[in-house]
Amino acid sequence: MKKILLFLITIVVLCFPSTYVFANNENKTKIAKSFIPSNSVLVSPKKPFSTSAIQLYDFNQDGRKEMIVTFEIKAKEQPAPSQYGVMVLKKVNNEWEKVWETKMQGVDLDFSGLADISGDGIKEYLFGVTIGAALGNELEIFQWNGQTLQKIANIPYHAFDLLKGNHQDGLAVWKWYLADSYLIDVLKWNGKKLTYDKQLYTKYYPVIEKFYNEKISKMNAWFYWYCLADAQIKANLFEEASKSIEKGRMLAKKLSMPEVVQSFNELSNRLEEKK
Repeated sequence: MKKILLFLITIVVLCFPSTYVFANNENKTKIAKSFIPSNSVLVSPKKPFSTSAIQLYDFNQDGRKEMIVTFEIKAKEQPAPSQYGVMVLKKVNNEWEKVWETKMQGVDLDFSGLADISGDGIKEYLFGVTIGAALGNELEIFQWNGQTLQKIANIPYHAFDLLKGNHQDGLAVWKWYLADSYLIDVLKWNGKKLTYDKQLYTKYYPVIEKFYNEKISKMNAWFYWYCLADAQIKANLFEEASKSIEKGRMLAKKLSMPEVVQSFNELSNRLEEKK
């Protein structure tokens, strides 16, 4: 019986080495707290939903998962912004070591998660901190370089969606424009940086259209038409964009807003240049 039990344990270790890191009664929370600053606390991000302050991922694909730990250092004088930090802990020769850390000042930890932005099969780490209500959030994207993480992109946003692909993930980035309207960019890694991706934008466009159709049905505001037209130009929906520009421009004329009318004129010029 003992031989059978030993054989089964051996099979589990060999088949699932990444889960064996914490098999010997190791306490993830205790380990994480031993590395974060003494004046800090572990903190979970708002997104993705139900994400813990401690995440596990095998960055170097050696069968042993690293620990991604997020924490907050509260300002001594409130309501001054806190510092939000994240570190990666790696087990080396049966001892945990900190191999990377970064911090950002802000009022909340908006995002902490993983996505294969580069398309190389190894996920990047995404760290988003809320700077303020008007300023929105700052997203930093980090790639594993063999030993540690290094930043490959920095993006301001008010909201974003991760767009899952077969081999590579993209980002739909929403940036505040006016009231509750947003200009949206859909980005994909081209090997050097995040850039506009026509195919991905076209695929995501129905989400944008639905958002603005619902807004316009409740309030026929020029800024909704402006942002919708911007999205339609990016999605190469030229006829739809022309109609949206005209509807928004007419509303701006009725409200005697010459600067806004000029903005629509510039949008119209942009449309003609892209046709």
